[in-house]
Amino acid sequence: MITYYKYTGVDAEPWKFDKVNFSSINLLVGASGTGKTRFLNTLFNFSDFVSKGKQIRTGKWKIVIEAGGNEYLWKYEAGAVNSENVIKSESLIRKNGAKEEKIIQRGEKEFYFLNQKLPKLDSKVSSITLLKEEEVIKPVHKIFTHVQRRVFHENVLQEALSFESIPNAVLDHFKDSRNLEKLWNQSLKVSSRLYIFEQAFPELYTLATQFFKQIFPSVLETKVDIFKDDLIPAGDARVPVLLVKERGVRDWIPLQGLSSGMQKVMLIVTDILTLPGESVYIIDEYENSLGINAIDFLPQFLIDNGRNNQFIITTHHPYLINSMPIKNWLVFNRKGSTVRIKPGSEFSEKFGNSKQKAFIQLLNDPFYSKGAR
Repeated sequence: MITYYKYTGVDAEPWKFDKVNFSSINLLVGASGTGKTRFLNTLFNFSDFVSKGKQIRTGKWKIVIEAGGNEYLWKYEAGAVNSENVIKSESLIRKNGAKEEKIIQRGEKEFYFLNQKLPKLDSKVSSITLLKEEEVIKPVHKIFTHVQRRVFHENVLQEALSFESIPNAVLDHFKDSRNLEKLWNQSLKVSSRLYIFEQAFPELYTLATQFFKQIFPSVLETKVDIFKDDLIPAGDARVPVLLVKERGVRDWIPLQGLSSGMQKVMLIVTDILTLPGESVYIIDEYENSLGINAIDFLPQFLIDNGRNNQFIITTHHPYLINSMPIKNWLVFNRKGSTVRIKPGSEFSEKFGNSKQKAFIQLLNDPFYSKGAR
């Protein structure tokens, strides 16, 4: 879990964000334009850089990670040197109680790993990426490989709901292993994951479909059927599709034919149940196209089924803000390229004894109401 996060941009992009202490569930709250999405971009893009070796990220990061009973403090700085972006410095310290161990110390010219000097390595690749196979580095690298961001642009949603074929060998593998880590790594579509749930993780399939019916009482039944395609021999692969039977509707409705709100809820529920543990799940502008019944479900669902995963969510919607404990808020305020972020605990002290709804109080609070300037 990421417990502490601070980012400061370089001169070419001089954004500065307050430090943040993350908990398991985090709700990013603020008026439009206060920097919430930009903040998420710094985290997600940096995770991509670390996990996939993508384009070097410039700026200063200070990140604290808890994993495997240890705490890891990672500092990273990259910027222009002789007109070329390179990593200027890195350090990684592992803490366990009062015991501290310096794992990495890196400058522009020298690189030490466990006090051993290493030969010159790629100055555009992070130390965590370069040394990801080392046992002492694996817990840190794993966190960044398990950051998933879900956005709801129409093309992204339709892609997640589209048909795909599952080789029978893949299905047989999950029946034998019941390995959520491997299922998550497959990045399968919603219907495919629900089919594997039904066949290999029946308790997760029951949880997903029963919860879906609770949120949408018009749904009477659900089932995963196999789409018949003459181009795919029956013995080689299967094309699953989730079907829904609604009250007053004669025919079964495929997932692609449901309302966008119903589609998003099933996508989020399936995503969360697929998370293998020690993952970070990010939802940007969660409430888009969702009714009140589909918004209210999330906080309790995360508490009941989040396991040891971490969640970071942005929203403007009063129902979600009201239903999430104030202690889980992170409230944003921006002046130019400086973004201030206050923890919910500061507001719970102010709002705690009031009978007004928390969102109304937040609207009237100067830190929120002044928003972006």
